[in-house]
Amino acid sequence: MRIRLLGGLEITSPERRPVRFATRKTSLLFAALVLAGRRGHRRELLSEAFWPGRSNGQARNSLRQALVDIRRSFPTSKDATVYIDGDQEAIALIAGPDDADISIFDRKLEDGRVADLAYAADLYRGGVLAGEAIPEELDEWFGPYLDRYQRKALQLVDRLSLALPIPGSAEETACEGLAERLLASDPTTEAAHRALIRIHAQRGHENAALRQFELCRNALRKHLDAEPEAETSSLAASLQSRERIGYQRPGPSSGVVSLPQVLSVPARHDD
Repeated sequence: MRIRLLGGLEITSPERRPVRFATRKTSLLFAALVLAGRRGHRRELLSEAFWPGRSNGQARNSLRQALVDIRRSFPTSKDATVYIDGDQEAIALIAGPDDADISIFDRKLEDGRVADLAYAADLYRGGVLAGEAIPEELDEWFGPYLDRYQRKALQLVDRLSLALPIPGSAEETACEGLAERLLASDPTTEAAHRALIRIHAQRGHENAALRQFELCRNALRKHLDAEPEAETSSLAASLQSRERIGYQRPGPSSGVVSLPQVLSVPARHDD
């Protein structure tokens, strides 16, 4: 069983067949239950949020029909790893720790090792339910989840870029991919720009790192009429200083070569 919410809703059965529900509203209800986890939701809140404008009886009936549709694909049995559980007051989706991508994503972030962070980076194919048409009446319901996982992705790309091992590692590839996906969604994402700047610098490509900073600055000016954050500007300044030192040549009357100073950017072993 695989349930994917990051980058769009995608459900695959244990037999590797795609699972689809009768209506878009049922699909979004399923996503809401996945996000809630074992704590679930009160039936009354679900019916009011998903079927506003209807009488209480009509809304609860629509909820029951949607749950019947979900149960067809996830029947309750002793062998089931994903199933609906609840009573007349509340309802929850019970799933194993490895059935939903957001569960694995959160666990890897909590574990915090570099390999775990890289695994989480690969899982983040986009925002929660990215590409799904969410009705306006459900914006308030899903908005906090969208914001929460967006923040987690930004924190992740920063954390991972600061903890990368040697250039060319799988962790570096995962970090680079995450940064590029974040920028494809929003070119003003400074955390992603900083990650790519650090990756270029670690590879010894200072010019590419400085070009990334210029892309960041131009995007912020164009879309937000803003300047880079202090952290981003400081990173670029340290690279510019590093580049000047790297290409410094002794003058005609000088008999010495200036020694490079220690800078606050990741350095290669041969620097």
